[in-house]
Amino acid sequence: MTTHITPADHGRHLLDVHDPAELLAEARLCLRELPTDSLILAGSGGNGSPPMITRSALADLLGPGGGENLERHLSLMRDRGSHVVHALIVLGDGYQDLLDPVVDEVMRRAGQLLDIAAHTLESQASAESTFQLLFIHGAASSTCWQLERDPRGGAAGDLGLAATGPLRPFSDTRAAASAVLTGRPIPHQESADPMLERIGHELRLPALDLSSEADPGRLFAAALSALDRLAGSAPGLSPTEQMTEYEHIASLLSAVAADRLHWELLAQFVEHGGLRTIERETLLQTLVNDRQWQPHEDICAGGRSYVGLEKLRRVAAATMAAALPAERRIARSAWRALTALLVLLAWWNHRFATAGRLVDELREQEPESTLAPLLSRMTDTPIFPAWWPSS
Repeated sequence: MTTHITPADHGRHLLDVHDPAELLAEARLCLRELPTDSLILAGSGGNGSPPMITRSALADLLGPGGGENLERHLSLMRDRGSHVVHALIVLGDGYQDLLDPVVDEVMRRAGQLLDIAAHTLESQASAESTFQLLFIHGAASSTCWQLERDPRGGAAGDLGLAATGPLRPFSDTRAAASAVLTGRPIPHQESADPMLERIGHELRLPALDLSSEADPGRLFAAALSALDRLAGSAPGLSPTEQMTEYEHIASLLSAVAADRLHWELLAQFVEHGGLRTIERETLLQTLVNDRQWQPHEDICAGGRSYVGLEKLRRVAAATMAAALPAERRIARSAWRALTALLVLLAWWNHRFATAGRLVDELREQEPESTLAPLLSRMTDTPIFPAWWPSS
């Protein structure tokens, strides 16, 4: 089971973990994406431990080994200082209409697995290591739900399910109002971008140069600037100026299609905002063992470079679908490289669910990929980066 793990911002507490709408809104802001078909866990503890929000995919939870993985996940939260946990089961995005039998079955199955895993940890509690799952709420079909143990006792996992009222929209939550007042970015649902599709269909990629001495960081910066110009001023660009911007994007895609250059770009992302250089040959080992290496906000979810990678990956996918065979191979290598970069940046950000989803895409597109098993092991085990968001 892959997860996102992130604390709430330093010095700020969750607004209301008892209100599914508020917890769902807070998760959206902290995780910088819209949680869908997810189990959200909000943990807190004493002794200055910061609040923590995690997201896990329900598909993983309800799949083989989901209960054992969930128990391990709760143990990790406890070990990181979250001794009290609130849970929110989100079906769809919480607002889309679902059939009542679907809501009932999935909510109960997920709640039972969660309750059994929590019961195991609660039974292991000691003076030094306590754990308690206080509430299990749900969000589905624009309705708030609550799952409760029978107060008269009963086996773990024996839960009652009841609707408790309407699920307020994101815009009506205090979390959303606070985000607007403080200028926090509000993530929105991704949608197809015609501009990126058009760029991908019209690109002409230069031939792959395995011995290129180009600086991928400079090419990446030029490609992001080109995307900005094409998005904001396309009607005002002359054909020659537009072609120049296309060439910047094409140069970046051809460059990262070479393994050496896309790994160099990863190293530059890791070094971004710092004063140290990282050894290229042992980069991943360093990130696993040295907690002083921490991601700059620019390469965290929602940051300019992170979003730029996502856009360029979509351009590469569109080029892959429209290009001639020789260019299609380059576009495919570029898409694979950009996917791997996003996997590793998501992993470094403790966004294991996103990383796992991207690995699944890589496996589907590249069933013989030798990189996918390594990335899968890092995200599914998971192998944790040395740094922790609260450190």
